Amino acid sequence: MTYWTRLLVFVALILISEIFTSSVEAADVGNIAPLNRYFKETWTTRQGLPHNTINSIDQTPEGYLWLSSWEGVARFNGKDFKMFGRDSITGLPDVGTRASFLDNSGRLIIGGARGGLTSVKDGKWTPFAPVGVLINVLWVDDKNNIWIGTEGGGLFRQDPQGVRQQWTTVQGLPSNTIYSFANAADGGLWIGTAAGMVLWQHGQLSPVAALHKVPVFDLLKTHDGLIIASENGVSRLVGDKVIPLHPDLTNVAVSQLMLDHQGSLWMGTVQQGIFRLSKAYGLEHLDASHGMPSNRVLDLFEDKEQSIWIGTNGGLFRLRDAPFSTITTEQGLAGNYVRALLSEPNGDIWIGSSRGLSRYSRAKGFVTEIVLPGESILSLAQMADGRLLIGTYTAGVFIYDNGQTKLLVDRDSGLISNEVRALLQDPDGSIWIGTAQGLAHWHDGSVDNLTTQDGLPGNFIVELLRCDNKMWIGTGTGIAIYQNGKFSVMPIHQFDVAEYAFGMFPQEKKRLLWVATDRGLLRHNLDTDETVLIGRRNGLPFDKFFQLVIDDYGNVWLTSNRGILRFSEADANAVADGRMSTLSTVLYGESDGMLSAQANGGSNPTMVKTPEGTVWIATAMGATSVRPQRLQQFAEHTPQVVVERISMDGQEQSLTNNLTLPAAAQRVEINYAGLSFIMPTRLRYRTKLDGFDQDWRDKTGLNQVEYTNLAPGTYQLDIQSANPGGRWSPSAQLTIIKLPFWWQTLLAKYIALAATVLVIVGFTYWRTASLRRSEQYLLQQVARKTAELQQQTHNLETANQEKSVLLDKLQQQALALEIQAKQDSLTGLANRRAFDEHLAQEYARAKRLQQPLTLAFIDIDHFKWINDKFSHSVGDKALVKLAAQLKLHCRAIDIAARWGGEEFSLLLPTTTSQQAIQVCERLRMAVESMDCSSIAEGLKLTVSIGLACSDDVEESWQLLNAADDALYRAKNNGRNRVESFI
Repeated sequence: MTYWTRLLVFVALILISEIFTSSVEAADVGNIAPLNRYFKETWTTRQGLPHNTINSIDQTPEGYLWLSSWEGVARFNGKDFKMFGRDSITGLPDVGTRASFLDNSGRLIIGGARGGLTSVKDGKWTPFAPVGVLINVLWVDDKNNIWIGTEGGGLFRQDPQGVRQQWTTVQGLPSNTIYSFANAADGGLWIGTAAGMVLWQHGQLSPVAALHKVPVFDLLKTHDGLIIASENGVSRLVGDKVIPLHPDLTNVAVSQLMLDHQGSLWMGTVQQGIFRLSKAYGLEHLDASHGMPSNRVLDLFEDKEQSIWIGTNGGLFRLRDAPFSTITTEQGLAGNYVRALLSEPNGDIWIGSSRGLSRYSRAKGFVTEIVLPGESILSLAQMADGRLLIGTYTAGVFIYDNGQTKLLVDRDSGLISNEVRALLQDPDGSIWIGTAQGLAHWHDGSVDNLTTQDGLPGNFIVELLRCDNKMWIGTGTGIAIYQNGKFSVMPIHQFDVAEYAFGMFPQEKKRLLWVATDRGLLRHNLDTDETVLIGRRNGLPFDKFFQLVIDDYGNVWLTSNRGILRFSEADANAVADGRMSTLSTVLYGESDGMLSAQANGGSNPTMVKTPEGTVWIATAMGATSVRPQRLQQFAEHTPQVVVERISMDGQEQSLTNNLTLPAAAQRVEINYAGLSFIMPTRLRYRTKLDGFDQDWRDKTGLNQVEYTNLAPGTYQLDIQSANPGGRWSPSAQLTIIKLPFWWQTLLAKYIALAATVLVIVGFTYWRTASLRRSEQYLLQQVARKTAELQQQTHNLETANQEKSVLLDKLQQQALALEIQAKQDSLTGLANRRAFDEHLAQEYARAKRLQQPLTLAFIDIDHFKWINDKFSHSVGDKALVKLAAQLKLHCRAIDIAARWGGEEFSLLLPTTTSQQAIQVCERLRMAVESMDCSSIAEGLKLTVSIGLACSDDVEESWQLLNAADDALYRAKNNGRNRVESFI
């Protein structure tokens, strides 16, 4: 090839690429998610598929997905598969199906093994005569002719009257194996075969010379021409020349093509999974290493809700733009355990994790920068000049500026603690630093440390916020307000014993401040100082929440350990004002695109809203984002509801719009489904049986309605479905006619009425005389019985009072026994039994989440000498005082217990050995400096501490032995010291 020829080919490739990508211009590129951000789901035979090889996928007008496999056709409603195979209903000669095609009338045509050919529309099946050989592909043209491509039998065309014509290699086909069809100009048809491509036009077959003997697996007609998938890659037909579409796809065997609603080209391959070519991200790749069930792709399909369905020989695979998407180390994050987030004006997100700080580019779809690698990041804040403040777990505060990071302050330079959980810059340029041991104020290079002695309600600071010209401080024991150099306390303990104020969201224009606590959500009025709790009694599913954001659509988002909660801001205000009693909420979790439903808290900020409105959440498995506008789009889709099954007294009935029940029928059951695949488990349902129900009945979570012993008459059943927050669908209607028994007819009622009147008249005459005779006797009996009943009532009231007293005593005894079983009676700490349970739980959790867990054994030095010299009573008081000191040094997640005698144990989750050494050293020094004169004059306490980390052992019992060995070493090395296992 000459230089000029190569140059021309290169220019042609560029032009072809530009022609293809120009079709994406009309799409909103900003709404295209990177391929690695799509939520992935897989279905196999374990979930109900008849076979793991999915040969073709189609969606009929009412919304069902139809899947062709070697074990029949499966109809999918989002939750359940219904199978159709070789029987009198379908008319198929063999259960295996290979191809399907949906024509313009909504008729689904299905072809398969042994040449079986059938169609279904509105639940009615119409079989055709088999063609006698495996059907690979189907097509229906504008004249309603069915084109049938077979495996070795050539090409068939069947007209609307059922008359067939056949073409084989004798008539000019390159091969008798047909793989694909595509429309051509002037009523023609492009045909891909196992040995090249031909054009059928006016009854003549014309081969494409450039594809001679090349297997052509799929053809796609676009506005810019014909795209060809073959054994040699993907090409575009330009005139009579075939130009490769993308150089990276050369010699990649591509089996399927699909253009989605955004103009992106999807390509399924024979052995390498799928590729997507888009203007936003270029060529992207996904295969079995990224979660696909198999690398062999047999079909690609985009449904009405814009999910991408992929048929493979390992199962059904779906990619969908889920409400939530998560980025992890797969997209370049430094670590998956995310503790803090910060949004840049351009939409980029700073993500602080246990392994460092990452900058995620919204435009590029991956991490572009990592700062402080290996450092655990707890808090972030933007300075007025654009620089970034970074708070860490063990190293203090850093400032990041244009790729450079420098230390601002740490414990060595005066900071009260290196564990920095919240940051805030004052208007004067000074910086407030919330730590685990108090509040620090950095200004002019110096640090002032403030604690409970200065007016704080607690030293564990988790939130700092400037609102209403005040600084609001969230702590582990309430809220403090700092103004004009003084602290005031906003009590929250009265709200269901709330303590932690994890996160705050201000609405200064509305004069409101929202606070996420460990007992629900608080709404504080900035003008009246009135505070209201919205808690579990108002519909919140649990107690503890970390942070909240109110989006641009008036939705409140709350993070928790159990998922992300969403509800209406208007509803929340209605509940707080007393206009509503119960809040309607939606809880999102792993089925909605999150890799972990556990959102993190205790650091700040853990949830942010970007300028374009996206909400980002810090979780235990990556940074999760949700686009509220996408949820609004989901809600706008109205799923059609269909009746799938009707049974009467356990016997299945044929599907009909009019159901007649015989008089003896006692129970009728109707199963239905809303055909939506985005959030099928969250679909709402309601039913109303006109003539029986006064109003709609909420059936959310149920796919059936049942009626028993209906009275004779005519009823109309209406069934509706809706996505969360969306409109109700048009009703699926079923008329039910219940026939009467003969005695329930109108004539029988008239006869019965006349006979009843005669009997009543005669009976009344006789009864009147009898009643007069009995009147006096009955009056006497009534008086006697009344006296007896009054006595019995008195006796019952006395017995009930005695029973209530006895039950109260039993409950008190049970509660005391429960506390005694798990609490050390002397120190009030957990006893060894309780600690063993906590150790097993925390060790399993640490290994599952790949987090460190450190165990420390603490022993009072020379405790026997203390007992001998001062008495056992003094020894007991020393144990109590040490226990109190131990509680002061524990975080909320730490677990302290009395192990036995003078030994104590301390369990430190998410804590490395180095971090634990620092904690234990502070504890040791605190014990050594304790004033014990109130217990006994001259008494001094010291402790020896041995610790071990779960990273160094394989089993929980090994952790116990390792910590005990370390304690033994501390004793042997002189006591009053901390020793680590390694």
